[in-house]
Amino acid sequence: MPSSFGSGAHKLLWLPLLALYLAAAIRGFLVTKPYADELIHFAQIDMFRMGDFRLLTDYLTTIPGFHAFVAAIMKATGAGSIGFARLVSALVGLLVIAGFHALRRTLHPGTESVATLQFAVLPLLAPLFFLVYTDGMSLALVLWAAVATFRGRHGGAALLLLLSLGVRQNNVVWVGFLACMAAWPAWRDSGVAGWREMAKLVWPYCIPVVAFFAFWAWNGSISMSPLQATMHPDLSFHAGNLFCLLFVLGLLFPLHVLAGLGDFLARLRWRPGLLLLPVAAFAAFWWGFAGDHPANAIMTDWFLRNRLIVAVNDQPPVRALVGLVVALSVAGWSSLRLKPREAWWLVPFTIAFLGGSWLIEQRYVLIPLSFFLAFRCLRGRAIEWATFALWLIAAVLVVHGTLEGHFFL
Repeated sequence: MPSSFGSGAHKLLWLPLLALYLAAAIRGFLVTKPYADELIHFAQIDMFRMGDFRLLTDYLTTIPGFHAFVAAIMKATGAGSIGFARLVSALVGLLVIAGFHALRRTLHPGTESVATLQFAVLPLLAPLFFLVYTDGMSLALVLWAAVATFRGRHGGAALLLLLSLGVRQNNVVWVGFLACMAAWPAWRDSGVAGWREMAKLVWPYCIPVVAFFAFWAWNGSISMSPLQATMHPDLSFHAGNLFCLLFVLGLLFPLHVLAGLGDFLARLRWRPGLLLLPVAAFAAFWWGFAGDHPANAIMTDWFLRNRLIVAVNDQPPVRALVGLVVALSVAGWSSLRLKPREAWWLVPFTIAFLGGSWLIEQRYVLIPLSFFLAFRCLRGRAIEWATFALWLIAAVLVVHGTLEGHFFL
């Protein structure tokens, strides 16, 4: 498979892609109006920049590590505009892309170029490169931690994960995931007898976990804001973002799903019970989806996700259509191959990570989706380049629509 992606043609695409990236960064720099959560994030950054270290705990749900980082750069450079803060986010975005490239190269050498080109234009992620949001730094730290884990540098991975908790507390779930990735080879080779080796590998990951529980005990809730904790309840389970991920996997990968459906139908001949998979997925969505978070019902003319959620809640034909995409996604990806083999641990940790969020947001699927893109085995040259082309067009439209204020995903 790697040899089929070894062409140097991809090198010709990086220059225009970087030009588009620079154009979007400049456009973000020139826009002075804050979008959505930027209002709170930039207000906290600006307070830090001016030496005011009070926390906006009525609104801010995350530990302000990202805010302190951006404020320090702005203080050092003398900059004070939201446009400059967006430039810092764009630079962090390059670290995100580099982290994905390093992880893919570690796991699937020879396929990292096309996979990274796809990742760089992932339509859900692209607009966040140019906005003052915590998602870019959170994703960068988790991806580079994963690189360190798979390269056997577990102390470095634990440090990066600890830093990631200072950006988004719920990244503690990925500490457990990467600890499993570190320990699994020893478990596979020796079972319980290899516990000493596993303990040696895993103990650094205990440090960010202890730090998380210390923060939780001190703060009284996982959310930084006691007021917002009612909107982000601890230890509750909600299926909305899990369905969102399945919908995204169907929507972003139409060619892969179609090809996977062919494989699925072929396997039905000798395993007819597989038909229960898409049927169960549709039924689970139809009866189990509940977009009932208050924030998912506001500004439906601007938040595209809210428009869709309200339509799914209120209009049975829309609910059926989205459920069909979810079902086809499950069937189409049922023959998915991941590398390394222990990457299937991604499934339970994704359920834990996404199930903990009541608010349905496409941003929340970014880390598990990024791991999925890093671990998956590519399908074929034509289908992967066609997917890149589709995503590039979609990313340009989404970034343009966001920065011009027409809509927000």
